[in-house]
Order: sequence, then C-alpha cells, then structure tokens
Amino acid sequence: MSSKELAQHSSIRELSKTENFAANVVAAIVQIPLANSPAELLDRLAKVTQAIGASGSIYTAGIPEGGRETSSFSLFACHPGFAQAQCTTGSMLEHPWFRFARRHTMPGTNHQVPQQDNVDVQAIDLANQYGFRSCLIVPTPAGPDVDRLDMLCIGSATPDDFEGTQAQLVRTLARALAAELHDWLTRHLQERLREAARLHTHDVTLLAMEWQGMGSKEIAQRTGMTATSVNSRFQRINARLHCRNRRASAQRAAAHGLMEYSQVGHQS
Repeated sequence: MSSKELAQHSSIRELSKTENFAANVVAAIVQIPLANSPAELLDRLAKVTQAIGASGSIYTAGIPEGGRETSSFSLFACHPGFAQAQCTTGSMLEHPWFRFARRHTMPGTNHQVPQQDNVDVQAIDLANQYGFRSCLIVPTPAGPDVDRLDMLCIGSATPDDFEGTQAQLVRTLARALAAELHDWLTRHLQERLREAARLHTHDVTLLAMEWQGMGSKEIAQRTGMTATSVNSRFQRINARLHCRNRRASAQRAAAHGLMEYSQVGHQS
C-alpha cells in the first residue's frame, strides 16, 4: 500500500531546528492510533513523514503464521514509483533494511547496513533513486518470545541526514512513531485473526495457557474442563487457525498480539 508522492526538504537536520518542529511532528504522530483502516493509517503516516520533512517512509512487519510462510504488512508513504518497483522486485522482508532490523534492537542508519550481494546493491540503488539517499531504520521487536518484527525506515534525499547528535531529536520522534505503528498493527492483527478464526474469549484463554507451557492436565484443573475436553477444544482451534498443532496455534496467536491482554497467570 502506497501514498502519493511526498514533498522533499533539503535537510531534515536543518528543519528540526525550526520553531515548533517537534510539536508539529508529535501532533501528527498522536493521530496514528485514530486510524480506522490500513488506508487511513497510510494517510496518517504520510502526514507524519511530511511533518518530519522526509522524502518518504516505509513501515513493514513480518508476522509468523504458526509454521506456515511468514506474512507481511507494508505501508509505503513515499513516491508511488518506489512502492511499485519494490513490490515488483521482491518482499520487503528480504530487503537489506529489514535484515538490519532483524539483527538489531536499536535504530541505525544506512551506513550500518551491509550490502552482501548484487541484489542488495540493486535494492539500495533503487531506494536512492526515490529519495532515500540516507535513511534511519527503527526496529520494533514484539518481544523476547514472539518472532514478529516491525521496521520503520525514514528516508531523506540529503546524504548523512540522520548522522550525529544533530539528528537525535528526529531519532527520538522516529522511535515514538514506530511504537505507535506497532501498537496499531497489533490491534489490527488481533481483530482480524479473532474474526477470521472465530475465536472466543475462552479460546484465547486456552491458547494463552498453552503459550505459557501448560499441559492438558493443568489447563483442565484451571478451567474445570476434563483433559479430553481440552484436547478436543484445541483440535477445533487448530483447524480454525490452520495450524498443525496447539503449540503452533499459540505461536500464531502470540504473533498476532492475542497474548497482549491475556489475564492468565502462573500459580505459585
């Protein structure tokens, strides 16, 4: 999903020194949670990108699907030609930027992104053509036990625009933006999976117990069900989630954020 072409500024670092820069960016960021659809989210991301003065921004998430091929969610708030060319070239999950995000927990710039082969070189060259001559990459892991990974990449047509202490304000604002995008997508994935798999609150509770490593006997004790009933219930859940077993179902539920608000706790 991509937005219309964004206006470009000569230097984000210079723009960040102007009056009300931070206030204007924050005012745009706080609108992110109010988006009602991916299309609205893209529009709001484009507005934050404009407020920052960036040439474009890309948000991508890799979402594990319980043993099946990892799915992705991407927003291209940049020149539509870049979005089209990138989608034709390959998945953002294979991009050097995303590979950097997979290996780091702190933001980094294009100078920290290795180019391992000609495919990487071509990917970076393509980005350069569309105003990403310098970029800031912000990884957002979902947690230590969840494989989902989100990445925000903000681009500038000005070389080295994200380097040095002068870029600290922009880096801080970018991390806030990445966190809001991550939270929005988590809510979106929760709703989509619950609806698609017809998951009820009790189903999510069982998945949370499995996610915590509880066996059928312990789950039965906690819920008042029999172990046979627990196993039978998981078979139906596995079928609706299209997963081969209950562990894979729990992993998929966790990747889609369903464990975020679980009230299940360990007994002491």
